[in-house]
Formats: sequence, structure tokens, C-alpha cells
Amino acid sequence: MRHQFIKICLGLLIVLGLGACQKRIHFHYQKRVFKAGDNLAWADPKFNDSEWDANPVRIFSKSEGRFWVRFEITLPKLIQTIRHKGLQVVSLGSYEAYWDGILVHKNGVLGTDAQSEKPGRFISEVLLPDSLCQEGKHVLAMRLAKYQVPDKGSWVTFSLSDYMVPARDDLKTTAFMFLLGGAYLIIALYYLLLFINQRRDYPKLIFSVVCLLFFGLMMMEYLKFYYSYPYDFHYRRLWLIGLLTWCLAFFIPLFLCLHFELPRWYFWAAGQATVLIASTFFYVIGSDLGPQRMSEWMLIVSIAISLYAIYLKRKGGWVILIALLMVVWINYFLSYGFHYLRFNYDINLFIGFSFIVIAILYLLAQKTKEQRQAYQASLLRSARLQNELLKRHIQPHFIMNTLTSVMEWIEVSPRKSITFIEALAGEFEILNDIADEQLIFVNQEIDLCKKHLEVMSYRKEIQYLWEDEGIEPKEKLPPAVLHTIVENGITHNIPLPDGTFVFRLQFEASAKQKQYTLTTIARLKSTKTSDREGTGFKYIRSRLKESYGDAWQLESKPTQEGWETRIVIFKT
Repeated sequence: MRHQFIKICLGLLIVLGLGACQKRIHFHYQKRVFKAGDNLAWADPKFNDSEWDANPVRIFSKSEGRFWVRFEITLPKLIQTIRHKGLQVVSLGSYEAYWDGILVHKNGVLGTDAQSEKPGRFISEVLLPDSLCQEGKHVLAMRLAKYQVPDKGSWVTFSLSDYMVPARDDLKTTAFMFLLGGAYLIIALYYLLLFINQRRDYPKLIFSVVCLLFFGLMMMEYLKFYYSYPYDFHYRRLWLIGLLTWCLAFFIPLFLCLHFELPRWYFWAAGQATVLIASTFFYVIGSDLGPQRMSEWMLIVSIAISLYAIYLKRKGGWVILIALLMVVWINYFLSYGFHYLRFNYDINLFIGFSFIVIAILYLLAQKTKEQRQAYQASLLRSARLQNELLKRHIQPHFIMNTLTSVMEWIEVSPRKSITFIEALAGEFEILNDIADEQLIFVNQEIDLCKKHLEVMSYRKEIQYLWEDEGIEPKEKLPPAVLHTIVENGITHNIPLPDGTFVFRLQFEASAKQKQYTLTTIARLKSTKTSDREGTGFKYIRSRLKESYGDAWQLESKPTQEGWETRIVIFKT
């Protein structure tokens, strides 16, 4: 999937680059002025508008729903090469358009209030006759109304070119961006399904949310090209774009913090959220400037996180840093670099985000590879542990000593020898049943210990006793863990002066952990301790590591009663 995604992005960049190199003939106005109020005389191309205001902000603060905009445009001789001449008008308001004093288009119904106004479309195409598009100076006067949103600003502009070219170019760009958006949607669903099967892998969930947010951002950004919505909806669309950008600016740094396992990552997340919330007081979410500043701040924080990850020697830190620096370079290059590669902010943003997502995909692919290798290693380790478990109980000297004890008991007491053989067979039967399991019920483990003590009672002619308290039958443990502790207790201890040799197992559970305490009540053969860990404890640690990762603790120490071994399993 990662390689296919890279190919799609490279193909998209190539197509966009080729599309940007295509020469398109279009003309823009040289002058634009505004005036609040309403007077049809203002449509006259000879009207003197020298006292009109070029700053729309001051006009919109005075207007009560009606205002005019006058454009001056000079068409060169090249205009004759365009076969079907047309205007693409973008307006936040209903309007009537007058080209050289002639009404050429109506967009919506102006009305006199919000109830009577019929909102016009945000983007509209106007076909002009050749007789009105001769070489020379022309005036486009627009009579506008914005009763639906009187407290909002407005924006009016246009370009003159071939009638079908603007719409066709917009749809081409939208198709290419939707191709990329489809890839993000598939990736989002894929990692969401991965998280459902791996509930604790929160970076995958956050990455899925990032891709889904980015897909939503692309849909909303290019909505204007495939849905001709009324102008008053444009403000809600901008607010949604700002909200999606706000979420992306929070979740991308959060993902990096969790993926790189930064210490006290929650401080990074809290700081990022605080800055983003504070930014809403300075930049309106529904404005163009707000999302741009949020994206810039996200880049700064992400670069800082990647540098910190490199300092901590986290894998993939350099990959993210290089991707982020490429985003910075692309935005500068495409915005201020060569003219033929210059795109608008939207395309820069999506191309930049694509590099970030590709870098994150690479990190997740590397992590998946490591997890797969760890899983394969765990399978091999599990097989080795199973073999070790069998070898430790079917080794030659164990068999020989046991058979010797059987022969002696047959000579001394045939009836007891049968009981001895039955106990030995029972122990081997349990071992055979649990050898392939990763976890078994604690009752099975206790039965194995009791069978072994019964066998050893015949072999050593010592009465071994077993006691347990607080045992939960449904709890599970790795196989032969307690059995190994019992074996060590028999090997390194001798009975008390009164002849007793007791193994006592206690179980305690709390909200955070479970604890097994196995106490050997006997005398140590030797008071000397060795720094070397025996095979038995290596086996126990391997089994606990296999089943619980690092969420466990093993302690073994002498006590007044004899020797105590404690296994603590932390709940996650």
C-alpha cells in the first residue's frame, strides 16, 4: 500500500506540473472600487467613480445589504483569439451584472430584505457576446445584495477567458485532488480496522483520524467546483475548513509524540491545544488567514518534535524532519519560486500534507515490520520454551532416578509402587497437555505441582505438603512457572527438624495488579547465594516476558520461614 500511495502522489505532482505549464489566455481587471447604497445610474460606464472606495472593508461596515462594485478592464487585440468569451464571477452576494451598461447576467434575486432575497451562487459563468468584447476599455458594474449575512464581509472578483475553460480546469484539478483524497480515505479505513484489532495501538487510530480529516478537508476545499452552492453557505464552508485544519494541527503533532514515545508527551499535547485555542481569539477559524496560521504553527511544532526525537535517538526522527523541511521548501518554492510552477495555497497545502502522510506511512510500515519480526521471534522463543519444558522433565537422569525409585518400591511395596507410577503418569499427562499452551488456568498449574510433590515424596521419602489460599480458578499463568519454583524449593532445601516440608501459595488481586506468593517452608541446604541465575528462573522470566511483555515483576528472597518467591502481574 505504501508504494502504491507514493506512485499516486508522484503521478499527481507530474500531472499538476504539466497542467500548470499549459498556457491559458485570461484577463483580469485593472481597477476595482466599491460604494454602499443603490443607484442604477452607477451602471453607466461613463459614470465618474473617482470618489468610490477601493477598500471593501470600510464599505461593508456601512452597507445595509446593498452595494455596488465597478471594475475597469482593458482588452488587448489578443481577445479576438478567444472563440467563446465568458466571465467567471466569484461573489459573496446576489447580483446583477452590467457590462458597459448592458445587463448581461442575474445571479439570484436581490430583494429588499432577507426574506425577499434569493441567494445567488458563489461561482457563476457568464457568456458574453462578441459585440461587447471588442479591443479597448470596458466597465463591469455589479449591483449586489447580501441580506442573508449583513454582518459578514464580502468578496467579488472575476476573470475573462474562454467560456468553458475555467470550469473545465477547475474540474480537472478537482478530479486529481479527489484521486488523492480517495487514497487518504482508503488509508484511514485500513488503519481504523487495524486499530479495532489492536485496541491499544493508539497511534494507528490517530493516523486514521488524520487521514479522515484530510479527506474531509479536501472535500470541503473543492466543494465549490462540483456543487454550485448559494453564497451564504460559503461562510459555513469556510468555518468547516478552519475546524478541520484546527484538528489536523492538533492531531499530527500528537501522533508524532505518541509514535516517538516522547517523555511527558501530554505536556506537548496540552501546549499545542492551548496555543490553537488561543489562536482562535486572534484569527477567525472561518477566515483564510486562520487555517494558514494554524498550518504554519503545526509545522513549527512538528519540526521541534522531530528534532527532539532525533536527540532521543528515536527511529524515524530524521524521516519526519526531512519530510517537514520538504513541506516548508515546497510551500516557499511553489508560492514564490518559478512562475510556471506557482500554485495557490490550497494545492501547496495538500501537496505538503502528502509528504507528511507518506513519511508517517513509512514510520508505520517500519513499526509493522518490527512487530512482525518480534512476533516471529516470539514464536521461536515459545517453541524453544516448550522444548526446554519437556527436556527439563524428560532428561535422562530424571528418568533414571525415577525408574530406580520405582524398582525399589516394587521390591519393598508393590502396592505403593503402583500409586507411585500412577502419580508419575499423571504428572507427564498434565505436562503433555500444557506444553503447547501460552497460558493455562491456575488450577491446572496447582494440579501439576501436587502431582510432582507426590512423585518426589516417593523418590525422596519425604512428606511434601501443599497449601493454597485466595486462589481464583479463572486466573491464568504461563505453564510450569509455579512448578519450576517448586522444583527449585525441593532442590535447594531440606525438611525442618520436625520433618515438615510445606509449599504455601497465596493469591492477592487489586485494581492495578495480581500477585502470586509461593513460600517454601523448609531449611536452606546452604546459606551462600550466587549471582548467577539458574535455568529455572531464566525459564520463568522468559515465560512471563512472552505473555505479559514488561508488565510483570519477579522477586525471590529468603524469609524467616524459608524462601519466598513473588510474581506480580500488572494490569494494563
